[in-house]
Amino acid sequence: MTNIDRIHFINRSALSGRNYFVSLIEQGQLCALFSDTEIERMQLESLTLLAKRTELFNNGNSSSIRIEKAQDLLASILYTVGVQLKSYASPEDAIDALRTENLDHLFYSGLKKINWKIMIAKQTHLRLKKCLFKTQNVFYRLTAVDGINGFFKLYNPKFSAQEIHITADYPTFNGVYDLDGIEFIEKYLQNITHENRFCSYFSENAVHHLLCGLDENYQKVLMNIYEPVLTASLGCILTYHPGRDLNLSHNDIDTLADLFSGKGIDEVEQLIKNALDQLIAELNCSSDLSDYLKNSITKIAVSIKNAAHHNCLDKVFLIPFYPEDNQKIVLSYGERMDDKSYTAILNDLLQCNSANGKADIICNRISSFGDLLEILRDADLIQDELLHIFRRIPSAEIAALLKRYPNEDFLYDESELKIYHALQAFKKMLPEKARLQLEKAAVMCLISFSWDCTD
Repeated sequence: MTNIDRIHFINRSALSGRNYFVSLIEQGQLCALFSDTEIERMQLESLTLLAKRTELFNNGNSSSIRIEKAQDLLASILYTVGVQLKSYASPEDAIDALRTENLDHLFYSGLKKINWKIMIAKQTHLRLKKCLFKTQNVFYRLTAVDGINGFFKLYNPKFSAQEIHITADYPTFNGVYDLDGIEFIEKYLQNITHENRFCSYFSENAVHHLLCGLDENYQKVLMNIYEPVLTASLGCILTYHPGRDLNLSHNDIDTLADLFSGKGIDEVEQLIKNALDQLIAELNCSSDLSDYLKNSITKIAVSIKNAAHHNCLDKVFLIPFYPEDNQKIVLSYGERMDDKSYTAILNDLLQCNSANGKADIICNRISSFGDLLEILRDADLIQDELLHIFRRIPSAEIAALLKRYPNEDFLYDESELKIYHALQAFKKMLPEKARLQLEKAAVMCLISFSWDCTD
């Protein structure tokens, strides 16, 4: 019977990636593939190997060692043998090796494989560092460069092969589970290399502004970058934009909402798969990267399905945000004029019968925001007169007025209600882009003690 035709008894899903050797023994016993004599032999060989490793750890000086360290050495031995056992074509073949080969031989074969994996991982890491995607997120470089460097410096496969030593703070989208030691780093490097390569298809500025759409301070947020970039690029394909754009609009979100409305998870996943096929062709992705992208689709489809159900697709398909276009406006009440001068201006306004004339008086003779607020309340101005004034005063002052009068809920004074309604009428007169900019400026506006406009 060839190995291909062999009957498989072992439940592979019950095998542990971290503790492969031990779980394989347990499954082998459940399937009656080991005799009691073979189990006793492996136990004895494990203890003999532990004694040898302890002596080597102590440089041959003593066989005594702390219990904790003895446990670590045994865990390292079992991990290393497990690496060798994983190299066989099937769990049944690995069990055959355990029955026929000395544990000492399996250990040193596993150690050779670990050293080979270290060499390959270092080469992979070197290539990653040479083409690392430039992002302002601090966790990306700290883990991808400094963290992995730290692993290689600290990793000791002879005595602590199961240790990772680092936390790998930056999360890859396809997580690394049930692995330890070099196997964890090996898989982590594979994942982050694919994600880094994908993000490198897009401009750094486009990705930066996309992530600002998630959180303006994303630089200090522990997050995965690949997921929002992939999702946004798929959104672009589905709304008939080039996948590289990453520049979805509110109208695009409405289009996507209509597209996914009422769809089941299988339908959503199929739409995403079709879009991904177009994206892969547009970017000319390699086969291994294409496979990684395809393995990401199910999780992304679930996120889209849930967001569509809760009417919050803009949390999944991000809309870019440009912080540099949203300066904080800092206004002061300024130095107030004396009562005599203020009364003179108020009298001139009451005697003036022209909306333009009243706007001239205010714009030419009022210099502080505090005086502007007072005069707008005291001058008994009608809406047309207020609109003439709003057209001529700086947009920073309009933003400050909007900040002060965001709604009419707590406005009881008739003059302040007039100001509020005139501001709303003024906004409606503006082009949409100018209106949106003004509303954003109002949100960013701060009242301070000096005129200034800062980033």
